[in-house]
Amino acid sequence: MMRKRNGDIKKLLSKNDRIHFIKRLYELINHGYMLEDSLELVMIQFNISEDIIKYFKEEMYKGKRLSYVLKLLGYSEVIISKIKFAEQYGRVETMLLEVENYLSIKKNQYEKIITTIRYPAILITTLIALIVIFNILIIPQFENIYSTANLTISNEVSILIEILYYLPKFLIFLILLIFLYTLYVIYLYKKKEVLFLKIATKLPIFRKYFKYYFSYQYSQELSLFLNSGFSIKLALEEIYSRNYNKYFSIFSKKIASSLELGNSLENSILQIKNFDESIEKFILHGRKNSMLSKELKLYSDIMLDTLLKSIDKNLKKFQPILFLLLALIIIGLYLVILLPIFNMTNAIQ
Repeated sequence: MMRKRNGDIKKLLSKNDRIHFIKRLYELINHGYMLEDSLELVMIQFNISEDIIKYFKEEMYKGKRLSYVLKLLGYSEVIISKIKFAEQYGRVETMLLEVENYLSIKKNQYEKIITTIRYPAILITTLIALIVIFNILIIPQFENIYSTANLTISNEVSILIEILYYLPKFLIFLILLIFLYTLYVIYLYKKKEVLFLKIATKLPIFRKYFKYYFSYQYSQELSLFLNSGFSIKLALEEIYSRNYNKYFSIFSKKIASSLELGNSLENSILQIKNFDESIEKFILHGRKNSMLSKELKLYSDIMLDTLLKSIDKNLKKFQPILFLLLALIIIGLYLVILLPIFNMTNAIQ
């Protein structure tokens, strides 16, 4: 296996580079360059070594396709499956444009979520560190002062000290619980697809996110097949027979079975509880106007936008709660410091 000096070939391109790599490749092919020449020119632009470029050219001459090259460069299976689909049934340059848009949206989505949660995450970490340091350094000093001066700690200070002592433990426990829960959901998503689909419809708050996500993904996938000239029946068969996405396969089998029983497409899709109910209107409108593929693409874009806005809205609701908690803890810290001083002053007087 060909390897780069400082690591695997998959590490040749960063996440941002992968978007620009696809974009440049699309532009060259769209301007009439052959695929092999386009790949070579783009790799030169990204400072990929001559040995690796030569290796890829040899593989292409042996009959390997673009999907093979992109897989070696570290692109996800979702991207590879789309490119393979285009290599067999559509135009590669058109799919490259779709892939570029997909990667750009995914990048923006990731950056938006990270930007939203970064500040609360820093605040929570700082808060826990502050309380732990306070418990280790400050509180023991006050207890020593009280015992030396033969003074009794007031009930108010005792309560505040107890709260500040147990609060970091509670926050760490809560964060650990959320982390373990997230790991469990990820495990179900990757390994137990049928069980995950059942649970996803019952999870409070998160169930709507999963509905938006599956609706966005599947409608986009079905739209690509219909745009390439497939009938609904052939598109469903192609999706579940190739099994490149287990969730797509499960959905497609259920829809195909329902269609065989004589149900309409919209009713068949509505039987899947993991889709948002609004998909029915778009399918009906698309069938009436013989523009089902375009309606599904529009619906996919709307679902993605709805998903991102919903996540952003709920994360913004969380921030005021965090600020309120931070304010209360800071007040508590001041009181723990000041109240003993007032008590000792009164005692001395």
